[in-house]
Amino acid sequence: MTDLGPSKADQVHAQLKEEIELGELAPGTPLSELWLVERTGASRTPVREALRRLAAEGLVDLTPRLGARVSRVSAQSVRDLFEYRQLLEPAAIRQATQTAAADPATRQAFADMRAGFARIQGRSPSQERSRAFYELADRFDWAIIGATRNEHLRRAIADLRPHTARLRNLSHLDPQRTDVSVGEHLAICDALLAGDADAAATLIAGHLAESVRTIFRNLAEAPSDGVELLG
Repeated sequence: MTDLGPSKADQVHAQLKEEIELGELAPGTPLSELWLVERTGASRTPVREALRRLAAEGLVDLTPRLGARVSRVSAQSVRDLFEYRQLLEPAAIRQATQTAAADPATRQAFADMRAGFARIQGRSPSQERSRAFYELADRFDWAIIGATRNEHLRRAIADLRPHTARLRNLSHLDPQRTDVSVGEHLAICDALLAGDADAAATLIAGHLAESVRTIFRNLAEAPSDGVELLG
């Protein structure tokens, strides 16, 4: 059977999703079909299908007669996201800790990432260092998902990743926050590699709590279009 590869709708969906996650399409950005046809080189049908899929994922708002726009971010949506993550991710890292203890390949992957965080910690503060950290932190988060035994838990956390990614951009690349977060990730790695699931779960909960505080602090200092802090 011939592999036809991704459809045009798949390609448009992937392109727009990445641009939303990276902040290239900011919250509140209008997404007219004509503009998207010109931007993506696709016809209206795959563009419409991609927008429907993005709306189902909560990344795009579709309003009758007004069209589509990148979904806005409210204070409540940020709180809800992190509250949900604090329910899910401590449970996931407990399972990942157990997986690493039983599987040498998984343990080595986390040890390698731990070494990567240590190298970043030794670099001078800069936006490039912050970007390198966020790339590694994203790999770490996906490694946790991959090492989580429970299929439903894996899927629930994976579905939140696009929303988490765009909040990183909305919080700005803060070198001071990077210093703290690198240290938090090193501590989480150390607990995981030591097989201490309770400590790893406590540390990741603390990391999430500090992350949401930083997002609100940075947005209060430099509000962004499409972000409703009072919502």
